[in-house]
This record gives sequence, C-alpha cells and structure tokens, in this order.
Amino acid sequence: MSTSTSANKLDAPKMTATNILHLVIICMGVALYALNSLITSTLLPSAVDDLSGVEFLNWSALLYTTAAMIASLAAGTAKSKIGGRAILTMAGAVFAIGSLLVSVAPSIELFLLSRIVQGAGGGLILASCYTVISDLFPRNLWPTVFAMESVVWGVASIGGPLAGGIFAETIGWRGGFYVVTACSILFVILVRTTFPSDKIAPSDASTTGQQSLPLLRLGLLTSSVLIVAMANRVPEYAILLLILGFVLFALFLYRDKKAVTTLLPRHGLSLLHTSGTGLAIVFLTMASAMSFVVYGPYILQKIHGFSPLSAGFMVAVESLSWSLAAMLCAKLPQNTHWRLYLIPVGVFIALLGVYGIAVTLYGGPLWLLSIAIFLAGAGFGVFWADLS
Repeated sequence: MSTSTSANKLDAPKMTATNILHLVIICMGVALYALNSLITSTLLPSAVDDLSGVEFLNWSALLYTTAAMIASLAAGTAKSKIGGRAILTMAGAVFAIGSLLVSVAPSIELFLLSRIVQGAGGGLILASCYTVISDLFPRNLWPTVFAMESVVWGVASIGGPLAGGIFAETIGWRGGFYVVTACSILFVILVRTTFPSDKIAPSDASTTGQQSLPLLRLGLLTSSVLIVAMANRVPEYAILLLILGFVLFALFLYRDKKAVTTLLPRHGLSLLHTSGTGLAIVFLTMASAMSFVVYGPYILQKIHGFSPLSAGFMVAVESLSWSLAAMLCAKLPQNTHWRLYLIPVGVFIALLGVYGIAVTLYGGPLWLLSIAIFLAGAGFGVFWADLS
C-alpha cells in the first residue's frame, strides 16, 4: 500500500517551466482584478473631487461590482464556446479599454460608464482565470495554483490601498489608471503568446440549452439593484423606486426558484436552513464592512486631513488584520466541534470593530479608530473561512 502510494507520488507531474509561466499569468489576472478594486478605494476621493462628483462616490463601486458579477456568471459558458485563451484575451481587452476610458474621463458621468466597462472586463478575467486551471495544469498541481491565487489576494488587500495612495500623491489618479491599463495590455499579450490554442469540443442541442445564460433573471437582478440605488438620487420618487426595485427582486427570486438551474441555493432565503442562514450572515457582515471601504478613505482625507497614502494605510490595516487572523485560525485543529464557535466569535469581534469605526470615524481619537479598524478586519479573518 505504502509502496504504491510512494510510486504515485513519484509519477505525479511536477511543476514545469511552462506551468510556472502559466501560473504567473493567471496570478497576474487575479491581481488585476484585486488590485484595481483596492487601488480604486484610495484613488476615488481624488477622482470625485477632480470631476466634481462626490455624491456619486458609492456609484463607482456599485456599477463596477454589478458589472463584474454579471460578467463573471457568463465566463463559464463563454469559455465552453470560444475557449480559454480567447475568453481571457477578450476579458483583458475589455478591461484595458475600460481602464483607459476611466483614465481620460472628462466628467463623472463618463467616469461611471467607464467603470461599468472596466467591471465587466474584470469580472470576466477573474472568473476565467479559475475556469482555465483544469486546462493548463494537471490535477495534482491544482492545490498549489489555488494557494498562489489566495496569496495574490492577500498581497493585493494590503498593497492595493497603499499603491493607490502612492499614485494619488505622485502621478495622480489618472496616472494610476494608466498603469492599470498598461498592466492589462501586458496581460493580453502574455495570454496570446503563451497559452495553448483553444480546442473547442462540439456541443449538441441539449448541452447548448444547459449552457445558455439566464439573461432574464440576470436582467431582473441588475435592474432591481440599480433602481434601489437610484432612490437616493431622486428623493421625491424614493419610495416608488424602492417598491419597484423590491418587486423586481421578488420576481427574480420567483423565476430563479422555478428554474432548472438556479443562481441561488434552493433554500437560500430560508433562515430555517443552513444555506439561508449562511447567506444572511454573509450579506449582513459584508454590507457592514463595505461602508468603510467605500467611504472611509474619503472621510479620512476630508475630515482628518489625511493624505491619500495615509488613508490607504488605514484601509490596509483592516486587510492586514484580516490576513493575520485568517492565518492564525487556519493553524488551529480542523476536525473539532468547537471550530464552529469561531463564527459567532468572529462576527462579534467584527461587530465591535464596525461599531468602533462608526463612533470614532468623525470625531474620535485616531488611535482608537485604528484599533476599531484592526478589530473589524480581524473579526472577518476569524469567521470567514469556517463560514464559507
């Protein structure tokens, strides 16, 4: 038994030079999405000031994330039809165009439209980088690839806000997005020159039907999100827009429940079911955390007089504490019943942190604000892996 196992380990393919090159490119694609999302958090205050669009501060993240979500859902179907190299090339090109348009946007309206293009390209890149792993690497190397992608996220969560602050203070926010554009063009070139040619397997009518995109449901979901977001732009119609948005969301849920292949788990809205409770915790905790990510850098710069780099450092504190707590909890024994207690403990720590941020962000001492930011990130690091 042991001899057979040893032989299998010896026969297992090792990481070749080509594998390493492909791994670097895939990690670069993940980094493009992660770094852009986090760099923007500290570039955005300078951008909205320059474009006189501070009231649209939250719309940049909203439109980018919504476009990324819709595009990422299309990645699997698109890859099966045109191949991995083609979809990554197209995704990188869209992302590059969106980043360039953001760089040259003369008004906040064109800036937001450009963020939609950028989000669509970013969502396609991120999802496609995961879908091509099985094509590029033997199965025994998959854990290594996924581990490296996790490292990329960790580095980006700390380095992204700091890089955004450096760009804002040196070459300007437009220059920061020019750098992102150049990196995405390099990504496209590397994919086209190093990835193997696409071999598309023929599909019959049954598989084509199974792979079709749920465009109606995605449209209902997108419309409901954007209509609800519009409520604060036109307060005189806020109640009407909220009602319309929730009606469209309810229609999306109804259509999704009746579908053969659902976007949400079957019991995703039931608090009496594990998946429903888990999704509720994810939604509520992420909603609380996003407030500081979106508004924190701007408030720190305008209320406390922080430089973009200093504000980026404060955002990085939250990311750093998340990573540290996650690494410490990962070293704890896995197969023990008490690991489940990490979820309520982590949520409580995050609650203390978010409450502390709410109390101290405007008028509190900065040392206490720093502790609150650290606790908010550490709480997520404690519970996120086990909740997932």
